[in-house]
Amino acid sequence: MIFRDETHENTYKTICSRMKYLDCYHRSLAYLLSLDTVLCEHIGGVYDFRDDCIKREGLDKAWQTGTSKKTTRLAFNLWNGCCNDGETYIDRGGYEAELPSGYYSPEQIFSCTEYAPYYWQAIQIRFEII
Repeated sequence: MIFRDETHENTYKTICSRMKYLDCYHRSLAYLLSLDTVLCEHIGGVYDFRDDCIKREGLDKAWQTGTSKKTTRLAFNLWNGCCNDGETYIDRGGYEAELPSGYYSPEQIFSCTEYAPYYWQAIQIRFEII
Protein backbone atom coordinates (compact mmCIF):
# COMPACT_ATOMS: atom_id res chain seq x y z
CA MET A 1 0.00 0.00 0.00
CA ILE A 2 1.07 3.53 -0.65
CA PHE A 3 0.67 6.24 1.95
CA ARG A 4 0.89 9.99 1.56
CA ASP A 5 3.37 10.20 4.43
CA GLU A 6 4.21 8.62 7.77
CA THR A 7 1.36 10.46 9.50
CA HIS A 8 -1.14 8.99 7.03
CA GLU A 9 0.18 5.47 7.67
CA ASN A 10 0.21 5.83 11.46
CA THR A 11 -3.26 7.39 11.56
CA TYR A 12 -4.58 4.60 9.29
CA LYS A 13 -3.26 1.99 11.72
CA THR A 14 -4.79 3.84 14.69
CA ILE A 15 -8.19 4.09 13.01
CA CYS A 16 -8.08 0.40 12.03
CA SER A 17 -7.34 -0.55 15.64
CA ARG A 18 -10.53 1.25 16.73
CA MET A 19 -12.80 -0.41 14.16
CA LYS A 20 -14.97 -3.42 14.96
CA TYR A 21 -14.05 -5.17 11.71
CA LEU A 22 -11.17 -5.01 9.27
CA ASP A 23 -12.75 -6.12 6.02
CA CYS A 24 -12.21 -4.29 2.75
CA TYR A 25 -14.99 -1.79 3.51
CA HIS A 26 -13.50 -0.75 6.84
CA ARG A 27 -9.93 -0.65 5.57
CA SER A 28 -10.79 1.58 2.60
CA LEU A 29 -12.78 3.87 4.90
CA ALA A 30 -9.91 4.06 7.39
CA TYR A 31 -7.46 4.71 4.56
CA LEU A 32 -9.45 7.67 3.25
CA LEU A 33 -10.35 9.15 6.63
CA SER A 34 -6.67 9.08 7.59
CA LEU A 35 -5.58 10.71 4.32
CA ASP A 36 -7.09 14.14 4.86
CA THR A 37 -5.98 16.27 7.84
CA VAL A 38 -9.42 17.88 8.18
CA LEU A 39 -11.13 14.48 8.28
CA CYS A 40 -8.62 13.19 10.82
CA GLU A 41 -9.45 16.10 13.10
CA HIS A 42 -13.20 15.54 12.71
CA ILE A 43 -13.46 11.80 12.17
CA GLY A 44 -16.31 11.53 14.68
CA GLY A 45 -18.32 13.83 12.45
CA VAL A 46 -18.36 11.34 9.58
CA TYR A 47 -17.97 7.92 11.24
CA ASP A 48 -19.41 6.41 14.41
CA PHE A 49 -17.01 3.82 15.83
CA ARG A 50 -19.48 2.53 18.42
CA ASP A 51 -22.36 1.95 15.99
CA ASP A 52 -20.01 1.13 13.11
CA CYS A 53 -21.68 3.44 10.60
CA ILE A 54 -21.00 6.48 8.48
CA LYS A 55 -22.69 9.78 9.29
CA ARG A 56 -23.98 11.23 6.04
CA GLU A 57 -24.81 14.51 7.76
CA GLY A 58 -21.04 14.96 8.14
CA LEU A 59 -20.90 16.28 4.58
CA ASP A 60 -22.84 19.35 5.67
CA LYS A 61 -20.52 20.35 8.50
CA ALA A 62 -18.92 23.80 8.38
CA TRP A 63 -15.42 22.35 8.83
CA GLN A 64 -15.59 20.44 5.53
CA THR A 65 -13.35 21.79 2.76
CA GLY A 66 -13.63 21.11 -0.97
CA THR A 67 -10.97 18.42 -0.75
CA SER A 68 -12.30 16.82 2.42
CA LYS A 69 -15.76 16.64 0.83
CA LYS A 70 -14.34 14.78 -2.17
CA THR A 71 -12.56 12.38 0.16
CA THR A 72 -15.69 11.91 2.28
CA ARG A 73 -17.86 11.27 -0.77
CA LEU A 74 -15.47 8.62 -2.08
CA ALA A 75 -15.26 7.03 1.37
CA PHE A 76 -19.06 6.91 1.66
CA ASN A 77 -19.44 5.54 -1.86
CA LEU A 78 -16.93 2.75 -1.20
CA TRP A 79 -18.61 2.02 2.15
CA ASN A 80 -22.15 1.45 0.89
CA GLY A 81 -22.54 2.76 -2.65
CA CYS A 82 -23.76 6.17 -1.48
CA CYS A 83 -23.99 8.52 -4.45
CA ASN A 84 -26.03 11.44 -3.14
CA ASP A 85 -25.95 14.12 -0.49
CA GLY A 86 -29.46 13.50 0.84
CA GLU A 87 -31.41 15.53 -1.71
CA THR A 88 -34.74 13.92 -2.62
CA TYR A 89 -37.43 14.10 -5.28
CA ILE A 90 -40.84 12.53 -5.78
CA ASP A 91 -40.65 9.64 -8.26
CA ARG A 92 -43.35 8.63 -10.77
CA GLY A 93 -45.03 6.44 -8.19
CA GLY A 94 -45.35 9.37 -5.82
CA TYR A 95 -42.64 8.10 -3.48
CA GLU A 96 -39.75 10.12 -2.17
CA ALA A 97 -36.45 8.97 -3.70
CA GLU A 98 -32.88 10.14 -3.31
CA LEU A 99 -31.48 12.26 -6.10
CA PRO A 100 -28.09 11.09 -7.41
CA SER A 101 -25.40 13.75 -7.18
CA GLY A 102 -22.83 14.58 -9.82
CA TYR A 103 -20.39 15.29 -7.01
CA TYR A 104 -19.82 11.52 -6.75
CA SER A 105 -18.63 11.17 -10.34
CA PRO A 106 -15.01 10.14 -10.94
CA GLU A 107 -14.52 13.39 -12.84
CA GLN A 108 -15.44 15.43 -9.77
CA ILE A 109 -13.64 13.32 -7.18
CA PHE A 110 -10.45 12.72 -9.14
CA SER A 111 -10.10 16.39 -10.04
CA CYS A 112 -8.14 16.59 -6.80
CA THR A 113 -4.89 15.56 -8.47
CA GLU A 114 -2.91 15.71 -5.23
CA TYR A 115 -5.03 12.91 -3.73
CA ALA A 116 -5.83 10.99 -6.94
CA PRO A 117 -3.17 8.27 -6.41
CA TYR A 118 -4.48 7.69 -2.88
CA TYR A 119 -8.09 7.64 -4.05
CA TRP A 120 -7.09 4.93 -6.53
CA GLN A 121 -5.36 3.04 -3.71
CA ALA A 122 -8.58 3.19 -1.64
CA ILE A 123 -10.55 1.73 -4.56
CA GLN A 124 -8.02 -1.08 -4.82
CA ILE A 125 -8.33 -1.76 -1.08
CA ARG A 126 -12.13 -1.81 -1.23
CA PHE A 127 -12.30 -4.17 -4.21
CA GLU A 128 -9.39 -6.26 -2.95
CA ILE A 129 -7.31 -5.67 -6.06
CA ILE A 130 -4.14 -5.55 -3.96
